[in-house]
Amino acid sequence: MYIIICYVKQQNVLVGDEGRYLEYANNLLNGFYIGSQQNEYMFLWNGPGYPIFLTPFLYLKIPLLIPKLFNALFIYLGIIYLDKSLLFFIKKNRAFLISLILGLYYPLLLESLPRILTEAISFFLVAFFTYQSIKYIKQDKLKNLFFASIALGYLTLTKVIFAYVIVTTFMALAVLLLVKPRFHTKALKQSLVIFLLGFLTIVPYLTYTYNVTDKFFYFGNSGGMSLYWMSTPYEKESGDWHFFNTIEEKPNIKNNHIEFINSLKDLTPVAKDEALKKKAIENIINHKLKYFKNWISNLGRIFFGYPHDLQTTSNRMLFYVVPDTLLVICLIITFVLSFLTFKEIELPIILISSFSLIYLGGISLLSSYHRFLYPIMPPILIWSSYILDRYVTFKIKLKS
Repeated sequence: MYIIICYVKQQNVLVGDEGRYLEYANNLLNGFYIGSQQNEYMFLWNGPGYPIFLTPFLYLKIPLLIPKLFNALFIYLGIIYLDKSLLFFIKKNRAFLISLILGLYYPLLLESLPRILTEAISFFLVAFFTYQSIKYIKQDKLKNLFFASIALGYLTLTKVIFAYVIVTTFMALAVLLLVKPRFHTKALKQSLVIFLLGFLTIVPYLTYTYNVTDKFFYFGNSGGMSLYWMSTPYEKESGDWHFFNTIEEKPNIKNNHIEFINSLKDLTPVAKDEALKKKAIENIINHKLKYFKNWISNLGRIFFGYPHDLQTTSNRMLFYVVPDTLLVICLIITFVLSFLTFKEIELPIILISSFSLIYLGGISLLSSYHRFLYPIMPPILIWSSYILDRYVTFKIKLKS
């Protein structure tokens, strides 16, 4: 089924970010990574993880359908590792049912399978990392530590926001170890090692970015623009992301931002990124309530694909609302029960729930899309399944 979707839904033209990933892959074939200093979208807009994967296909001149077919493999393997992770905590038949439900989650399939985007490979890497981490904590085998760390590192090179997830999760676990020194002590230390080694695998890339930007811990220059749009103070805008190069096609939005955008034209990509972040922070400080409204709208985009600026009235939201309403309800129940029963929860679940929440919190602060939710779904479902299986009982009583 996955292969059929790839074949039927593929397009003969590149859409959105697809061209950029291919261009970065071409750069790697020519012995460099970053593009022109005059084009911020080709400077360090994303990490090299996915372009590295695409490079062999371009070198061998393999049709683009083939890397798209790999999306089917990535999602299939992600489902397999989700099932293997669930078996550590719940019965086999329930694990199979949950894996099957995610395997048939049509927004993921229809939006990720036929596109040259990072969601499918990230979905696999997160599921693989989650499984290897759980197995390492439970069985203490070094090979699982190795695989978990490598997967986490490559995931970070593929979606750089995970660098901040690594650091924040590491700090959260370290604080927990200090505050509760007898709380899962060995497992906490194992978790810290996973994140430490995962971070060390990306040090070569950080060394590279330091050499081209003179900045420590610099992953890319796309964050400033995302934060800028998220901080917009204008009432008819909801924090949705807009492409600077096509702002002329959106008169209402152009009039609000063109003066500031024009002031950035002569800046380097790094300087432009800094200016955007500075302006965004200024907007947030001066318009706190509006930023909160934008944040609520952003949660809607993440979980339901709505609202988007200039979006015409349609039934598109119904595409997401049925499966995602159930997901949101489960998440809310899971979060409340986790808070109430925290001391009873196994450390691997604390690890993956923290990892999931920190990622969701991070993308909620930046202008985001529904497809950003897909990579983190395996650990979310493991966490929810663990909590609901232990603390929630469903009963249907029929009158005789």
